[in-house]
Amino acid sequence: MTLRRLAILQWVGLMLGAWVWGAQHALGWGITEATCNSGHAAAGIDHDLWQAILAATAGALVLGGGAAAIAVLRATRETSYESAPPLGRMRFGAIAALPANVIFLMIILLDGLASIFNLACRQA
Repeated sequence: MTLRRLAILQWVGLMLGAWVWGAQHALGWGITEATCNSGHAAAGIDHDLWQAILAATAGALVLGGGAAAIAVLRATRETSYESAPPLGRMRFGAIAALPANVIFLMIILLDGLASIFNLACRQA
C-alpha cells in the first residue's frame, strides 16, 4: 500500500467517528424538529424509523473508520509508533483512532436510542 493511501486511511480512521457523530446529532435534531412541526402530518415523517436509520447508518460509517484504522495498523505492523515519520506517525494515529471510534460508536448508539425512546413532541 502506498504512503499516500495509508495517510488517507489514517485520517479517515481518526476523524470519521467525530464527523459522523456530529452529522448524526444535527440531522437527528432536524428530524425531531420536523416531526414536531405542525406540517408533520402532511409530510408523513415516522420519527422512530428515521432516527433508527440515521443511527444505523452512522454506526456503520464509524465501523468503516475503525476498519480503516485497522488497515493502517496491519500495514505498519513492522514499525513502532515511536518510529520516524511518516510511518510512526501513521501508526500512532491509527492506534488513537481505535478507542476513539469505539467511544463515538457508543455515543451514536446512545444518542439514537435516546431519540427513539424519548417523547419527541411535548409541552415544556
